[in-house]
Amino acid sequence: MLSLTVPSCSPFLLILPKTLTSTAHLSLPPKTLTLKTLTRHRRSHPRPSVASSAGTTSDELLERDFSFLEPPYDAAAADVQSRAIASAEVGAGSRVLLSFPTVGFAGRVTGSAPCELVVAVHESLLVLAMIKEADDEVRCFQGGIAVVPEKFFPFDAVFVCYFPALGVSVGELLGSVAARCSPGARLVISFDQGRKVIEQEHRQQYPDLVKFDLPDRAALEEAANDHSFQITEFVDEPTFYLVVLKFHRSGT
Repeated sequence: MLSLTVPSCSPFLLILPKTLTSTAHLSLPPKTLTLKTLTRHRRSHPRPSVASSAGTTSDELLERDFSFLEPPYDAAAADVQSRAIASAEVGAGSRVLLSFPTVGFAGRVTGSAPCELVVAVHESLLVLAMIKEADDEVRCFQGGIAVVPEKFFPFDAVFVCYFPALGVSVGELLGSVAARCSPGARLVISFDQGRKVIEQEHRQQYPDLVKFDLPDRAALEEAANDHSFQITEFVDEPTFYLVVLKFHRSGT
């Protein structure tokens, strides 16, 4: 588990887990950072691998490149992201969990309402660093939903922004979310580029990162019944995917 700390001053600094014996410095002005810029910088400035006590190296922690998920920054992308955020009914005082968000999506969530808490989880330290640099109030952890400390539970809204990279089935996802959210919470599974690009491009080009397709309605209905969720919205278009599920705790 990694809690990411990013100081506001330049040079930009990623503080790795305490089990590592070195830190990685990216000498780039924070105001000019983009995910693709950081990725290019990382590739052109290789670092020696440093083993942790768990047998994980710093390169293994830092070399997952998810820059292909960055959407085009146009009005259409903004509209579909806003639609996904609105479907979760995030409001003042909401406790929100973001799984695999892009930097832009995280910014839209934090800008949509004065949330009590926003937690972001991602496999990429670069994405987490960008999110943290944009809003220091966001709590960031490397990994999946399971790495979030229990003290941050329960959540009122959970966004899963790129299900294919989670490495779990939809049933496992709903079971994990059910244990971490409040009655009436909304789980939003979305992808603003749609199913087609995943099946035709991502699965072929990034097989080490993209393990699953987006779940179909039948799989969602089965998982929802097993874990006390109700599907309230389902959109599965070639260029836009959105599922909203409402949690009803057993006995309520």
